[in-house]
Amino acid sequence: MQALRRYKWAIAFFVGPAAILYTYFVIVPIFASFSYSLTRWDAISEPIFIGMQNYRRFAADVNFSLVMSNTLKGLFWSLVIQVSFGLAFAYLIYRTRVGFRVYRALVFLPVVLSAAAVALMFTLVFNADVGAVNAALRAVGLGGLTRNWLSDTRVVYYTVLTPMIYQFVGLYVVILLAGMMSIPEEVIESSTIDGAGSFRTFFSIVIPMQSDIIFVCVVMITTGLMTAFEHSYIMTWGGPGSHSAFLGVYMYFRTFIEARFGFGAAVAMVILFGSLFFTLIFQRISKRFDY
Repeated sequence: MQALRRYKWAIAFFVGPAAILYTYFVIVPIFASFSYSLTRWDAISEPIFIGMQNYRRFAADVNFSLVMSNTLKGLFWSLVIQVSFGLAFAYLIYRTRVGFRVYRALVFLPVVLSAAAVALMFTLVFNADVGAVNAALRAVGLGGLTRNWLSDTRVVYYTVLTPMIYQFVGLYVVILLAGMMSIPEEVIESSTIDGAGSFRTFFSIVIPMQSDIIFVCVVMITTGLMTAFEHSYIMTWGGPGSHSAFLGVYMYFRTFIEARFGFGAAVAMVILFGSLFFTLIFQRISKRFDY
């Protein structure tokens, strides 16, 4: 405490500019968005205060219910697939002695590509006429399984979700791999001496010691899904209807296409508080499994 009092001016000198910038570019816009969410505004005329009507309107909107369902399902599948595959691939690379850097670079490669590029690539892959998926199904005699992947309401949601999950698995592999590399080598050697195999070491030592890193990945996945936009918008424009739309796409159309900026601000608040809500829930869960 004495050291803090002694260097408080130095602390204020270094922290102050960052705090001012953060307040101006993050905190102030959040409060401004909340104030606009209570108005009817087209970005041209003066905002008209309408209270909580925007929130009541989208709560009763059928499209909003569908979009919210899409977001929650996407969050579930992303958590299950990205965390489990991230742990599995990270552990395999961690235990690899030959080609370690090559595998790490290859698995991270999709992450450095732009979301627009990945979305366009999968749009071609799932194209009903010239796409690789339908061509492969016909080639192996499963032509009956071919679909209009980008317009069939039964499968379009999972068609859009596929590149969203695929692109960022490598990010969580690298994050979890970095956490595994921080595990003391003596711990792994001790488990091996005690007769633990790779599976037992993975489930009994590696995963418990990565609980904090897993929580970081869960938070990143949650915030990413709540703000997902590029893949859905580029591949299908959220259609047909809103069957492949997420909250970000829904907000975009209501705000910039329909010029309902107050309504869009209300959706932005839902995204913000939804992210905070799930983050707090996962934080409580992670404390129960704290190694």
